Amino acid sequence: MAKIAFIADTHYGVRNDSPVFYDYFKKSLDFFYDILKQQNIKHVIHLGDLFDRRKYLNFHTAKRCREDFLETISDLVDETHIIAGNHDIYFKNTHIVNCLDEVVGNRYPNIKIYTNPQIINIDGLDIQLLPWIMESNEEESFKAIAESKAEILIGHLEINGFELLKSIISEHGYEPSMFSRYDSVFSGHYHHKSSINNIHYIGAFAEYTWSDYNDPRGFSIFDTETRKVEFYKNPHSIFNMILYDDKRDTELHKKDYSHLKDTYVKVVTVNKDPYLFDLFIDTLYKVSPIDITIIEDVNNFTDTEESMNIDEAEDTPTILNHYIENLTLPVNNDKMKDFMRQIYNEAISIESM
Repeated sequence: MAKIAFIADTHYGVRNDSPVFYDYFKKSLDFFYDILKQQNIKHVIHLGDLFDRRKYLNFHTAKRCREDFLETISDLVDETHIIAGNHDIYFKNTHIVNCLDEVVGNRYPNIKIYTNPQIINIDGLDIQLLPWIMESNEEESFKAIAESKAEILIGHLEINGFELLKSIISEHGYEPSMFSRYDSVFSGHYHHKSSINNIHYIGAFAEYTWSDYNDPRGFSIFDTETRKVEFYKNPHSIFNMILYDDKRDTELHKKDYSHLKDTYVKVVTVNKDPYLFDLFIDTLYKVSPIDITIIEDVNNFTDTEESMNIDEAEDTPTILNHYIENLTLPVNNDKMKDFMRQIYNEAISIESM
């Protein structure tokens, strides 16, 4: 029996190679390594998008990825397999230029990289690896999907009908029936963790934009004997929201907010006494968050539960949904929801630091 750790979509260099995300990743990876050691795991599969940018790589990003991930994982486990994701490949129609060849290559004896389909065997179990499908490997990939002797497929796939981000359903990609012959399919690419029948998106390893707020991130461990997979939530969050209401609690400025150090914080104000609110904001600044945004419009943040936790405000996509549901529109409300979610996530993805 062997256990295999699945990790996906690390996106090194995210947010314009922000240094604060290097440190956030390091804390998250330390948690990952602790679990590997505790469970004596010797096999890791990275399901694509090791790096964030297709076109170029920042030297500092390359250094931190080498030090914090590649060298560490190489020393810690017996084998690491990394498949190419769409963000790892320079061209959109051929994998001939990719960051895995240029940055990882043959530099680490127990790290193997894949840009074409290949079967690997771990503990007697055949696993079909399927990197990002594009023109240059499409024929070989389709042949592997249809004819592989493996019962498990691991890829970086774009499959129709799954949530690519929370509340945003993909309406394009391969049909799920294409993979019905496999007992289990595990994939990177979509950052929201979800499962439908035999297909499982394991979700991104960490948070990258505000659209990731309150959406669990982490990694999974697969047991080759039982075929069961267990998800481990990343305990570190870089995006946090606080609902401020000093009519409910006049002691908010005295609470411990040390967990918000080096994170982005949104404060949604419901009721505030100016003096108490200033004390609260001073308390927040003392723990050194990256940024504090104060939202004064509380029309969409109503709550009737007296015991509501201060960190459980609704996320923006949910607020948009509720707002649209109450409108009379000349178009289908569900289509408007999809449209607004896409606009929201496009805006989030280019949010300035």
